[in-house]
Amino acid sequence: MTASPEAPGPPRAGGPGVEGPPRALPGWILLVLLCAPIFLYRLGGPALGDPDEGRNAEVAREMLVTGDFITPRINDARYLDKPPAYFWVVAASLRTIGVNELGARLPSALFALVGIVLTVWFARRHWGPRTGWPAGAILALMPLYIVFARTVIFDMMLTVCMTVSVMAAFEAMEGSRVAGPIAFAAAGLGTITKGPVALVVPLLVAATWAVLERRPGLLRRLRPGAGMAIYAAIVLPWLVLVSARNPGFLEYAIVGENLKRIATDTFETSRPFYFYPTVVLPGLFPWILYAGAFAARRGLRGLRAGRPVPGAAPRDPRARAERFAVVWIGVVYLFFSLVISKRPSYMLPLAVPVALLAGGLWGRLFGRGGAWVGGAPGDRSTDDVERPEARRDLALGSVAVAVSCLLLAAALALAGPAGLARGIEEGKYDPLLTRDLLFGLTAAGLVAVASLALIARRTRRPGLILVSAALTIAVMVPMARAVMGYVGAARSSRTVSRFLAARLGPDDRVICFEEYRPGLNFYLKRPIYLVSGPGRTFTSNYIKMHIEEYRNDPTFRMIPKDRLTEALLQDGTTFIVAPVRSYDALRAAAGVPLRTIYEDGVGAIFVRSAADR
Repeated sequence: MTASPEAPGPPRAGGPGVEGPPRALPGWILLVLLCAPIFLYRLGGPALGDPDEGRNAEVAREMLVTGDFITPRINDARYLDKPPAYFWVVAASLRTIGVNELGARLPSALFALVGIVLTVWFARRHWGPRTGWPAGAILALMPLYIVFARTVIFDMMLTVCMTVSVMAAFEAMEGSRVAGPIAFAAAGLGTITKGPVALVVPLLVAATWAVLERRPGLLRRLRPGAGMAIYAAIVLPWLVLVSARNPGFLEYAIVGENLKRIATDTFETSRPFYFYPTVVLPGLFPWILYAGAFAARRGLRGLRAGRPVPGAAPRDPRARAERFAVVWIGVVYLFFSLVISKRPSYMLPLAVPVALLAGGLWGRLFGRGGAWVGGAPGDRSTDDVERPEARRDLALGSVAVAVSCLLLAAALALAGPAGLARGIEEGKYDPLLTRDLLFGLTAAGLVAVASLALIARRTRRPGLILVSAALTIAVMVPMARAVMGYVGAARSSRTVSRFLAARLGPDDRVICFEEYRPGLNFYLKRPIYLVSGPGRTFTSNYIKMHIEEYRNDPTFRMIPKDRLTEALLQDGTTFIVAPVRSYDALRAAAGVPLRTIYEDGVGAIFVRSAADR
C-alpha cells in the first residue's frame, strides 16, 4: 500500500511530528521577493532623522574614516553607549553602497528579511508546511516591524539575534544537540550589538518553558558549558580590547548602561507599567488581535479541560509549539514591562511569536482537505476539533479588527475634517491635521475594511479574512507616509546641511546651540561644535556621565556659553544652528549682533551681522 502524497511523514528523531524537510524552498524565496519591496522601496529616499538615525549613521561613517573599529566615535569623541557590531555592519554597507541614506538603512532592511526567513522556517517545522508563508507574510505586514526595518537603529539586528537564540533554545530542548551552542552564539552576537539583554531574555524564555513544563532538566539540553564558552569567545575579545583602550568602560557598561537602565530613571526614559499596550496594539495591528483571540480561547479551553499531566509530552506537536510561542510572548512582555526604562523598540521581539500564532490559525485552514492540521499523523479527531476552533478564532479576531477600524476611522474624522485636534501643542501638527482629504479618505477606507472584515467573518473564509486583515495596513499607508514625512522633515538635518554645504569654506565652522544634530556631521562630513549645558551632550549618555574628563581634552568640540562670543569673532564664518525655542538664549549668549540666513519650522541658521565685522 502506497502512502498518499498528502500524508505527513514520520516525526523527526528528537523533533516534532511534521512533514519532514521543506521541499518547496523556492516558495521561501518567492515570499522574500514579495516582501522585499515593503522594506526596500525608496529606502534611501527619506532623510535621516535626528538624533537616532543621524547618530548611528555618523558613528559608522567615522569608523570608516578613522579605521578604529574597537572604540566607536561621534564627532571625534568616544561614543561607548552601545557595542560596535551594528556599527560594523552599517560601516560595511556604507563602504559598499556609499555614504548615503540607502547605505545606512540597508542593514536593518536585510535583517528584517532574515527575520521573515526564520519565521517561515520555524513555522513550517513546528506548525506544518502550509503555516510558513502566512506567518512570514504576517510578520512583514506588522507596522512596528516595517518601521524598524526602515530605520538606522540597532533593534532589528538585535531582534534577529534574539529570535535565533530563542528558536535554537527550543530546538535544543526538543532534542537537537547542535541547537544549544547556536542559541549562545546568537546571544553573543546580540550582546555585542546592544548588550546582554540578548542573552538574558532567551534564557528567561527557556527557563520559564522548562518550569511550566515541569521538566527543569530540559535546560541541560542547551549544553550551557559549551554554550557559554562560545558566548565568551564572541563577546570577550572586543570587551577586553575596548576596556584596555578606555579605562572605566566595563563599569559603565555593566552598571551605567544596563543595571541603571533596568532599575532607575537615570536616562529619563521611564514610562508607566501600562505604556506598552499603546505600542503593541497599534504596532502589531491587526495580527495581535487574531493571536489574542487564539490565546484567549485556548486558555479558556485549557482551564475547562484541566492541567496536563506533569512532564507528559503532548500528542500534538503543534500545540506544544503554540504554548511555547505564548510563553515567548509573555516573558518578553513582562520582562520589558518590569524594566524602568521603556522604549517602543523593546516590543519589537514580540513580532515573531505573534506572527507564528496568527499564522498558525490560517495554516490550519489552508491545508488541502484538512490532511495536516496539527495533530498526530492521520488523526482525524484533531482535524475535527482544530479546524472549527481556528475558524472561530479568526471570526472573533475579525470582529475585533472591524471594531478597531471603525474606532480609528472615527478618530481620524474628528481629528482631521472636524478639526478637533487642531491647535494642540501650539499648532505644531496643524500642517498635517489640515489635510482633510487625506484624513477623510483614510477614514472611509477603514470603514470599508471594517465592512469587509465583518463579511469575511460571516462567510468564515480564511482567504477573505486574511485579505481584509492585510487591507487594514494597506489603507493606512498614505497616512503613515504623510506622518513619517512630516516628522522626518522636522527631525532631519539634510535640508539644512545642503544649505550649509554650498556656503562653507575650509576655515568656517558650524555650531549647534543647545541641541546637537548628528545628521549635520553625516551630511557635511565634518566635525560640528556644540554650545550647551551638560544635558544629553552629543546625544550620548556616556559622554554626559564623563563630561569633566572630556572637557579636559582640548580636541573635544564643546564650547562653553561664555566663550561663544570668542568663537564668533574668530577668522572665517561661524554658522550657528539653533532650534526655535533657543533664539532668545542664543542672542543673549552671542554678545554680538546676529542675523538669520536660513529658517524653517524647526530652527534657523545665524551668522555674525555684517555691520559688526
